[in-house]
Amino acid sequence: MQAATVTFNNLIAGVTSYGFDGDGDTVADVIFSTTDPLGFNTSGPGPFQLYVYQQGLEGTSLLNPDLRVDFLHGATGSIQFGFAVNAMAAGPSVFASLELFDALNNSLGSATVLGARFPIPPIQSTFTEGQLTLGFSGTAAYGLFNFSSSSTTGRYFLDNFTGTFGSTETVPEPRSIGLVVFGATLIARLRRKRS
Repeated sequence: MQAATVTFNNLIAGVTSYGFDGDGDTVADVIFSTTDPLGFNTSGPGPFQLYVYQQGLEGTSLLNPDLRVDFLHGATGSIQFGFAVNAMAAGPSVFASLELFDALNNSLGSATVLGARFPIPPIQSTFTEGQLTLGFSGTAAYGLFNFSSSSTTGRYFLDNFTGTFGSTETVPEPRSIGLVVFGATLIARLRRKRS
């Protein structure tokens, strides 16, 4: 597994799932999905944010859960992400939460963070925002998110999703590759000498 950060910079508006290929083998290692038939949006909350940038993943906060993430090869250690919601003021009903589960649907842990408005000269954060960090033991297979914006048109923004996840495939070190090439060359020479 490897540490990675998902920035959603290549997200396409209207899709209901987004795959992240952490090891470059063209197979998604992490998949974010929504049951919202309108899918995700690609806009962001604007330039005056600490934790969410253009373009993040935007979706509705009117579902339960609002968002699901699946780790096809597991996730370990901790997960961290920035979030914003379309609430102009902070309060106890403005938050982000994440619960992680193993492959047997056992809860590995959960966290909830209240959103806040931060001073970002020359103004405060455009939207209420925050950063959630969840440390856990075991191997997470999936996670469920909920966001509350205290708005009837509830929207959330997610960005910089960071953790240790990805393929379990092993990539040979350059030295190992060199030994394989050397061995193949040696065998070819020995065969030529016998001929």
